[in-house]
Amino acid sequence: MNFRNSTILFLFVLIFASCNQKEQLISKPEQLNDIKQMLEVQKHLTANSNIAVWDIFDQPLTDDERQAMEFMYAYMPLSDLGDYSADFFLANVRKSLQTREDMSWGKSIPEELFLHFVLPVRINNENLDSFRIVMYDELKARVQGMKIEEAALEINHWCHEKVVYRGTDIRTSAPLSTIRKAFGRCGEMSTFTVSALRAAGIPARQVYTPRWAHSDDNHAWVEVWVDGVWKFMGACEPDARLNMGWFSEPAKRALLEHTRVYGKYFGPEDVVAKEDRFSELNLTTNYAAVKRIFVEVKNADGSPATQANVEFQLYNYAEYYPIAKQLTDQNGMASIAMGLGEVIVWASKGSQFNFEKISVSQADTVRLTLVDKQLDGAHFDFDFVPPHLIKDTMQITDAEKALNEKRLAEEDSIRTSYTATFKSEEWSKALANELKLDEATVVRAIHLSYGNWAEIEKYLRDNAGDKHVLDLLKGISDKDFSDTKAAILTSHLKNAIHRDEVSEAIFVDCVLAPRVTNEMLRSWRQFLQAAFADQKEAFVKDPQELKAWMKQNISIDDMANKHSRTELSPMAVYKLRLSDSHSRDFFYVAVCRALGIPARLNPATEIPEFYQNGAWVRAAFTDDTPAVPQTGKLVLQNGDNPIEPQYMIHFTIGKLIDGNYQTLQYPFTKKVTTFDALDLEVGKYYLVTGNRLEDGSVLSTCDFFTIDAGKTTQLTVSLRQSVDAPKAVAQLDFKALNIQTLNDKKLVSLDQIANGKNMVLALLDPNKETSKHILNDLGDYLDHFNAWSGEFVFIASEDQPQLGPVLDSYHLPENYISGYDKDNKVLEALMKNFGDDVKGTLPLVILTDASGQVYMFSSGYKIGIGEQLLKVFPALTMASTESCCQP
Repeated sequence: MNFRNSTILFLFVLIFASCNQKEQLISKPEQLNDIKQMLEVQKHLTANSNIAVWDIFDQPLTDDERQAMEFMYAYMPLSDLGDYSADFFLANVRKSLQTREDMSWGKSIPEELFLHFVLPVRINNENLDSFRIVMYDELKARVQGMKIEEAALEINHWCHEKVVYRGTDIRTSAPLSTIRKAFGRCGEMSTFTVSALRAAGIPARQVYTPRWAHSDDNHAWVEVWVDGVWKFMGACEPDARLNMGWFSEPAKRALLEHTRVYGKYFGPEDVVAKEDRFSELNLTTNYAAVKRIFVEVKNADGSPATQANVEFQLYNYAEYYPIAKQLTDQNGMASIAMGLGEVIVWASKGSQFNFEKISVSQADTVRLTLVDKQLDGAHFDFDFVPPHLIKDTMQITDAEKALNEKRLAEEDSIRTSYTATFKSEEWSKALANELKLDEATVVRAIHLSYGNWAEIEKYLRDNAGDKHVLDLLKGISDKDFSDTKAAILTSHLKNAIHRDEVSEAIFVDCVLAPRVTNEMLRSWRQFLQAAFADQKEAFVKDPQELKAWMKQNISIDDMANKHSRTELSPMAVYKLRLSDSHSRDFFYVAVCRALGIPARLNPATEIPEFYQNGAWVRAAFTDDTPAVPQTGKLVLQNGDNPIEPQYMIHFTIGKLIDGNYQTLQYPFTKKVTTFDALDLEVGKYYLVTGNRLEDGSVLSTCDFFTIDAGKTTQLTVSLRQSVDAPKAVAQLDFKALNIQTLNDKKLVSLDQIANGKNMVLALLDPNKETSKHILNDLGDYLDHFNAWSGEFVFIASEDQPQLGPVLDSYHLPENYISGYDKDNKVLEALMKNFGDDVKGTLPLVILTDASGQVYMFSSGYKIGIGEQLLKVFPALTMASTESCCQP
């Protein structure tokens, strides 16, 4: 063969080979190198594990499967390594890879986006399930033939068929559990929606504002990647287009909005915090005006304080909450881009700290020197002003809105048909009578089970003869009823050890109870009893021996589970021989309870404790924490406040630990006068109070104090008050405004309803989360509202038949009136007084006197409306009295 022919043949072979060479799933050298390094880190961490974590890679895998699994395992948090099988993740990986073939957009998704925003199963701190596998075919059929943007909108409609908003506790349900009960809070709805989008191969992420600046709450929604651009949507709250949502205006007032990215991130977006296994991306610029501020931290000698902790603390829920945390670099510097509000910048290292309250719009570089700060007796007044409101300019046509509203109503009916299968109160009563169990307890259990009623029924039937069958249910949360299997509850009941020396009350609360913290319930008693059969007697005799065993056998790594923020099960801790600190504490309590030793996490400090000789004894794992700490007492008194302060609403107490004040976890909304003298560990504390005003700003105080051994400290909880008296801001003609009452369909004027009384009038959209927040807020102050002499009126437009069922699901003031805004005349009157744009910002809440003068007007999303009403009531009564007495 001559040289020319051989060259042609070589080129042909080369071209043929390159054409047939499959493109790698992961091609970026920096990503491949980091995966390799992190796999070694993970293998080293799990070297003492009793679980065959890595055997999956000895099985036959395709190149894409292997790379995808290596990516997943390189960055996997401990909870997922320990509590889910490799086969579970492989099945999910295969479904994700399948979307690249099945979906028209599959091959167009860039590598980086697929890895971070399609492939990962975990969205937040939910327990993982097989949602992607179970629902894949249904979702695939739903979006067949659509383009990616149309598919994203359609999937959100599918989500709305399944789930609607309702407030729940902080544990995040898995997607299938959320479907089963048909509702969830915003964190669950967004986790569910992101899961659905990813199941269809559409890049999606949960966007989260840790706390609002203008309201005591937070929120989560969804961003979806469409043709090269990230756009947002309300989770399970479909709008006619993307980049629409009731939260679009509040989002413009936020100080920080971020998302967590699974794996090492090499993309272009601003990073708030970069960890080995995940990054937090700063998405605030997608929504709000921002400014980058710099923090320079120095030691007392003037040298840069490297690796110092810097927290950006926002007032919310009566605490200075860290919405972002960073470590300083080698020059003692940290920086962040934030919305234009006000925060406390807090720097600490060891026991030294310093802080400064700043306005982001006016700050540039904040300079803090770390010192041993002595603040006992110090008092600070802080005013926090949120960013100003910017109106949303997104406009849709009336036809688009009408079509979307029609679809929402159809989806409501689909979901209602499903929820109608839940068991009724009558059915529950019949079950209780059949099983000879307490009727009220059974009715409550079945009601809270929703679509999980068959599991709760099975538990009750299987164990009706056990005297503790209902006692066990006292030790679980409301949410547990809706996603716990009967077998788990039965396992806890049948394997609980009741020792003779333990009282019945302590046994029920601190041995029998299957819940320890905010974990997903699992069956751990039998496993732990078998695992510690040889050590059982020693641990029962002295529970500190269990702590010694754990310190010797369980390694602690708080970074390795930080992305998950969900507890490892006790089985996973035992098998991995590895844990984060919180899961370790949970493990300690679980082992004690499994062996019949009463144990708990302290309700204020969350430190593990066991009960011995009539007292609670600490099992703290730090050497400097005594088993029985020295304590003093704190007595709280109510100041001259217009309403009684409530914990986590108006005040909190924080303890100084390692340079930062950590909020003590007393019951949410507990009133100050219901606190007995508190036994607090000796140390430094502060009392934070806040009075949130109608415009969202806060008048806060911070008082530093010390608890000394054997001494009593008295503090008065006083809320700073605004000096501005309410003034009338509008006048409505009550005689010209009519509503059609919901029950009897009569047409009555607002003048007839007022009948000489003050009135709270709420114009609602019963389908929207914003209106449900308003209704929920009122329930916290029913005793005040029921004692008020005025009227509550709840109305909606005439095309909202859901009004009645929604109102029935909330605790509302007695004898309220509800109905429909006849011909939208009330809405038109409010538009005339407050602008046409209020039409799109429901709910609208006004407080009026009997003549129709408006003294308070609220539109759109707002938390705390009940409290705002109570603040205006006295002044309105005085104004009405003065008005009627004028000559």
